[in-house]
Amino acid sequence: MTEALACFRDPQATGFEAAWVGMEPTFQSRKSVAKWHTMAEQPGGEDAYFLDRYMLETQKRIAKAIKQKYDKHRAAGRSYCMFDSVERDDDLDQWQVRRQGLVFRWPDETLEPFEVRVALDPETFEYSIKPVPLVWFYDDRFVAFLQHFIWMVPQKLGLSCSIAHGGGQFSLSAKTFLTGSLLADDIAYKASHPELATWIMDWPNPDDRAFRATKRRLSAFQSVVAAYWDGRFHPRLNGTLTAENAYLDRGFGPASRRDASLMDPQSGPTGTSRESFQTNFAFGRTVRLAAQSVDPGYWQSPPNEVGYKPEQVMRYSEGNLNRLQIAGELHVKSGKVLDAARGPELECPLDFALLTTEASWENRAQMCRTSARDFVEALLLDAHHARYLQAHPRVSITASLQQDQILGDAEATLTRYGANAVLDRLHAEARLANLEASEGRIRSDRIEPEPLFWAAWYVLPPGERHAIAREAVGGFMERVHEAASMDARPNARSDPMEWHRHRIHPLLWKALEAPGTDPNDPIQRQRSVWLARRRHYLARRPVWSQLKNHCAPWQTRQDR
Repeated sequence: MTEALACFRDPQATGFEAAWVGMEPTFQSRKSVAKWHTMAEQPGGEDAYFLDRYMLETQKRIAKAIKQKYDKHRAAGRSYCMFDSVERDDDLDQWQVRRQGLVFRWPDETLEPFEVRVALDPETFEYSIKPVPLVWFYDDRFVAFLQHFIWMVPQKLGLSCSIAHGGGQFSLSAKTFLTGSLLADDIAYKASHPELATWIMDWPNPDDRAFRATKRRLSAFQSVVAAYWDGRFHPRLNGTLTAENAYLDRGFGPASRRDASLMDPQSGPTGTSRESFQTNFAFGRTVRLAAQSVDPGYWQSPPNEVGYKPEQVMRYSEGNLNRLQIAGELHVKSGKVLDAARGPELECPLDFALLTTEASWENRAQMCRTSARDFVEALLLDAHHARYLQAHPRVSITASLQQDQILGDAEATLTRYGANAVLDRLHAEARLANLEASEGRIRSDRIEPEPLFWAAWYVLPPGERHAIAREAVGGFMERVHEAASMDARPNARSDPMEWHRHRIHPLLWKALEAPGTDPNDPIQRQRSVWLARRRHYLARRPVWSQLKNHCAPWQTRQDR
């Protein structure tokens, strides 16, 4: 574990062996969720929530209990207590909200310690654990450490994971994705597999909106990816990028003309390492500005509301590049200068060395995880599939999917099956919701993709739902098996689906019921395994909400 400390922060060490992970596991209680819902409705209530005695005391109890348990287990010689000591302190984060800090130190005091922050978020207690060397997650001792101290402590204090009230996101080091064509290929793959952000790793919601959620949104991603392979982000067409481009957030292209010869289908941008970096950096910043920003979640929110400013709204997406930044830029949320001591000259050409130490590619399509192993397997699935894409580059975005019937074509689906009354009601509700969310600024009856998703799903006949379920489950099986081919852990390939089968939404298994289906079909075999151990797999899924009166959107049948 200590060997990884020598290179994981180095922005120029771009291999997966030097990659890092940012973790944000979340836990809630019935009381924390209810408090936010009650207090947020009152003038000044949101600010008061972060000063609430119960919230701050519970936050402190979590940190104190982790330290006490670690000291006890360390004294008992547990193998997962590899750190020599742990210290607890508290401070204020960049928004002046109280947080608890735990600093785990190595026997060798010259080595960088491991830090865990316990913070508050609406409805939830959220850990901030970053950056963590990716190689640590292959060490069973570290996974046990996470389970005993990060998961079990809040659970013993009465907190739990729920789908509706915490994201449990993770991020991977941006430096790792700025080589070859990996970032473009990962984005193209996810745009072709919307099930990851809707049916599988998450649920349809505005926080983690799928790249393919609307026609305009999909078109934006298609355009940026096509421009990438046309060479229009390459500095030989786009011009050499400098720190000034990053500071002013402009000049990233794409260039007005194309030259596909600047792009190798196997290795991505041609030319020097710097030219490759600049091509990928310009592409990433354009994805943020021109694709993530199209039909994002919370677009109606007032621009002066914390977290929903125009430059922030675009992060509400299944993948987020808001933190693809260089030293000297302003933090996208707090406005503080990043890595100020490393800030370059304004005319300095962009290169790996200028990346902030926490520049990341965030996977936001992550419902909560009920155990450390659950979390680790989810993030390693992402890492292993990225390695698969490295070996199989040049991914294209699929033009048409069965799932488009409940995404970009959802309104057409409702019309096709005679659900015009449902559509009229959703338009009327949308007008009221848009006015309320924007404080009267947005006058539109545009329906958000999520209610359309469920309305279209329930109006489809069983045969169409069956076809969508096959596509979604089959697509996820493809991802799992491709990732497993890059997983060097012993026994990783014996049953690659075992640690992922529970991620598939139960509605898909139900939709796969059909007379005359072939039991030897690979998808039906997976369904048979799930049915045989249904209780086991359901126990791995978090509850929807700790509040009994909170109904999951797929349980609301009003749109049928």
